[in-house]
Amino acid sequence: MICVDSDCIIDFLKGKEDAIQMLSRHTDAIATTEINIFEVLLGTHLYGTSKQEGQAALRLLDSMEILHGRGWGKQAASLFASLVKQGKGINHNDCLIAAIMLANNCDTIITGNTRHFSRIKGIRAIGY
Repeated sequence: MICVDSDCIIDFLKGKEDAIQMLSRHTDAIATTEINIFEVLLGTHLYGTSKQEGQAALRLLDSMEILHGRGWGKQAASLFASLVKQGKGINHNDCLIAAIMLANNCDTIITGNTRHFSRIKGIRAIGY
């Protein structure tokens, strides 16, 4: 299973060829997290996308497996603190996404932000 980050989902919805090609190679094994759903839908609400664009986003998100579980809040806090102490801090949402992935034994993410996710032990970041 491969997690798809918000930026890739957004780029896919915008019709960007690199995101479309990447997701088309992994159609049977993609998932995302509630954090990614929040980020994608927040953008649709804040930036006034059309009703059709909002519905397309919902259809895509509904077609993906959603990673969930317990204990990822604790793991995210530990990951974040460790990275900050090493001088390699990343944003909170990326730590939450990584912790959810690890809690679900998912070790790969498709993202435009490989620099941040590659800092997390146990996560392989694939750029597109």
